[in-house]
Amino acid sequence: AFNLAAFARPDAISGFQAGFSVYRDVLSPANAHKIGETILAAHAVLIRPKYEWLNEALLDRQAIVGTSRAFNTPGFYSQVSRQYGLYRPYFRYQYVNVAKNEPVFPDVALRHGPSLGVRFDASESVALKFQYDYTFLRNQPGIHGLTTQVGFTF
Repeated sequence: AFNLAAFARPDAISGFQAGFSVYRDVLSPANAHKIGETILAAHAVLIRPKYEWLNEALLDRQAIVGTSRAFNTPGFYSQVSRQYGLYRPYFRYQYVNVAKNEPVFPDVALRHGPSLGVRFDASESVALKFQYDYTFLRNQPGIHGLTTQVGFTF
């Protein structure tokens, strides 16, 4: 496997970063053909003292070795947030669309929807996060989710 990535932080736009990466691998699932995988990803981020805007898009291409069968899975997310003291509320929208007959993650299918959350920085090295998600699914009822997370930095 290999990964090639590059990014730029132009001085003319304070807090801005954009970049891309290419990841290439060959998967060897048990009792199945090998699968060539290429993941193309791009990101753009704008971070200011009070505001953040994070964006990433990708294309995961899987090709079954020795055949002409290939599957393209697109995905993206965009997130905006604003800092209020120790709290950072945010809104995110995410999307992924996996083909029904894709060989590695066919159960993922089409998923997209919004997330609302808040991050609390308890100290320089501890953060707490609470998040509500609503996920739209292909041919199924949507899913409500509530997630909590504790993060430590050493």
